[in-house]
Amino acid sequence: MKIILSLAFLALFWSFSASAVTTGELRSQIEEKNKEIQQLEKEIQKFQDGIEASGATAKTLKSEILRLEREIKQLKSQISLTEKKISKKTLEIDELNGDIESTNEAIGVHKATLKESLRSLNDLEKESMLENFLKYAAISDFFSEIENTKLLNDNIKQSYNNLTFLKEKLENTKKETEAAKNELSSLKSQLLGQKIVEENGKAEKNNLLKITKSKEAEYQKLLRDREQKRAQIYAEISKIETELRRQIDYSTLPSFGKGILLLPIDGGALTQGFGKTEFAKNTDAYGNNFHNGVDFRAPQGTAVRSSEAGIIKATGNSDLICPKGSYGKWVLIEHQNKLATLYAHLSLIQVSQGQNIGKGDIIGYSGSTGYVTGPHLHFTVYDSRTVQLRQSRVCGILPYGGYLDPLNYL
Repeated sequence: MKIILSLAFLALFWSFSASAVTTGELRSQIEEKNKEIQQLEKEIQKFQDGIEASGATAKTLKSEILRLEREIKQLKSQISLTEKKISKKTLEIDELNGDIESTNEAIGVHKATLKESLRSLNDLEKESMLENFLKYAAISDFFSEIENTKLLNDNIKQSYNNLTFLKEKLENTKKETEAAKNELSSLKSQLLGQKIVEENGKAEKNNLLKITKSKEAEYQKLLRDREQKRAQIYAEISKIETELRRQIDYSTLPSFGKGILLLPIDGGALTQGFGKTEFAKNTDAYGNNFHNGVDFRAPQGTAVRSSEAGIIKATGNSDLICPKGSYGKWVLIEHQNKLATLYAHLSLIQVSQGQNIGKGDIIGYSGSTGYVTGPHLHFTVYDSRTVQLRQSRVCGILPYGGYLDPLNYL
């Protein structure tokens, strides 16, 4: 009986030891990918700092072309970063699959051990206590058999507990593997989106050179025309939204609290707050010196996620009618909790009107479309009952609404 149990636990030890070698190799590769990812993240941040610095002073054709070239280089780094994340996630899935395999082997060993132990116990219990006592020449042998029976019972209990633990571990690992596969699928989708954004960036640079004929005078004329339209657009937005704010019913909106809405950018740092910010007060950017949302730092091609489940109410691209004059590419989502959210200055839109969207789903990628000094995400929260889609005087259909402070809900 002891030999049977010893062999079973030896087999169990071997199965985990063999797995540990493979797992160690995979873990080493994963750590190497982590280092490469961290290096690329630093590189992307360096590009972002340069883009923001040049964007704040981009008043010449040369400086604007430099900004666009930096954005394209940053996108290349973003694409490399996503590729590294895909490689890392693939290795993690391999590691999880290895864990599943070794756990299945361990479960098989424990089942065999438990089966053999139960068979041995059943054989012992076929004889009565008196029969057991009489078959031994020495009383010490009888008590030794009783001790062995107790040990067998303890081993059965331990094997059962181990088997239960391993089955729970197996289920958890399977769930973790499924989540990792979903994340891998999302990363592959991001990679495709970022490659499209990269091509769009190259086209934007070429188009700017084409319409200005690479001449500074033509670019300055273009800037003056855009500035005139921008002033008209934001004056119109300010007037309409001031009226719509009076329709907000605060009593039926969600109570203020953190986490009601998800941050639309993973790890996005706030670059401009809500309301009368320094930028809003010291420029005529918004018509009424009031910022109707918040801005997040978001390198070109960063995934933008829905802050809450809802329906895509509308999407648009103001640059088609008034380039660099307003929101650029934008997405408007209506939520069940009487809130609506706007995501602006996107480089690529990945959703369409009427589409149901889940909380945290990717709806597009950050960019520098519309009126910007560099790539970022503009995020507005409205009382959904006040939201309107109107034909503006100079910039096509735009979203308007009674806006709220997003920081009360993020």
